[in-house]
Amino acid sequence: MAFHSRNRSKLSDVARMAGVGNATVSRALNGGKNVSSEKMERISAAIDELSYRPNRVARSLKGASSGMIGMIVPSISDTFFSRCAEAVEAVAHEHGSLLVVIPSHENDETIISGLRQLLLHHVDGLLLAHSTPHSRELAAELRGLRLPVVGIDGPLTELGLPSVVCQNFRGATLATEHLLGHGYRKVIHVQVKPALYTMCERARGYVAAMKAARARPTTEIIANREDALAVLKRHVGAGAEPFGIFAGNNLTARYLCEAIRLLGLAVPQQVALLSFDDFDLADTLHPPTSVVEQPIDLMGRTAAKILFERLAAAVHGPEGRPTPAIMLGPRLVLRESCGCDPVRVRKAGQDDADRASDSLLAAVSGSG
Repeated sequence: MAFHSRNRSKLSDVARMAGVGNATVSRALNGGKNVSSEKMERISAAIDELSYRPNRVARSLKGASSGMIGMIVPSISDTFFSRCAEAVEAVAHEHGSLLVVIPSHENDETIISGLRQLLLHHVDGLLLAHSTPHSRELAAELRGLRLPVVGIDGPLTELGLPSVVCQNFRGATLATEHLLGHGYRKVIHVQVKPALYTMCERARGYVAAMKAARARPTTEIIANREDALAVLKRHVGAGAEPFGIFAGNNLTARYLCEAIRLLGLAVPQQVALLSFDDFDLADTLHPPTSVVEQPIDLMGRTAAKILFERLAAAVHGPEGRPTPAIMLGPRLVLRESCGCDPVRVRKAGQDDADRASDSLLAAVSGSG
């Protein structure tokens, strides 16, 4: 019996090779309902033999699942969002789904355009990473959707959509309290893009910690290395006492690290630094930079899990009432830039590694 070439195999070819009808193959591809295990094995073998790949878009046009989910992120070059997308992709793969990622550059018009492109491809659900205030147009677009939507990094609470975010307020409080605990009487907060939800929450956490310590909060907004240089020059002067800096995110920390190097400042003797968000090479700088680490992988996996749960339950569109965001906790990763003793930092790191090793050995032993 002749079949189509491998790269042009059709569903009917699979059906003929497996000795079943087209409808049986279709049911097998959509979950296997009412298909016996013996037929499933034959169909699976035929699919492998023919290298058959179902046309996702054609399936979606017939009302079936397209097997694709969309994700819109501010930037695919940002470490946070690229790691988040990788975590989402792993969950999507477990569900036999393809992830399509579109960058928005934090622009509402670009988000709406990307959203409409994804709808043209009949994605089954959407993950939206967006932390600026929503425009009226974007809010209306999201309210009108009839597919599951889950937010990441920024809440979609007022739209009645579930979201997964980090406890930014808590992380900022921990960072500020830690710097104050080293004895710095002055701790300033430096950030970029103050309108972002994440930046607002971190600024709130910083101010709350400073007021609780009866210290005066000072927030500086920068946009580049030159701004960082200007900020440091204002706060570093002849006879000025050492002070701490809480950097609002990894981009801010990179600008500050460059400015500190150019001014020849000693860290932490003259200025201590602690950043929200880890960043590449942070642990290799001299001295290594202390950070507030977000649970990025967990955020991505949790958001994707919620999306697929809503798909399975056929929960589409906003719920019509505010939906509290799921808040995941950050942790302090202490190195030396904040003023921590290098020996203690190394010992703490070794203790963490030993505990992780013990847990792994216990898990392996238990499975045996």
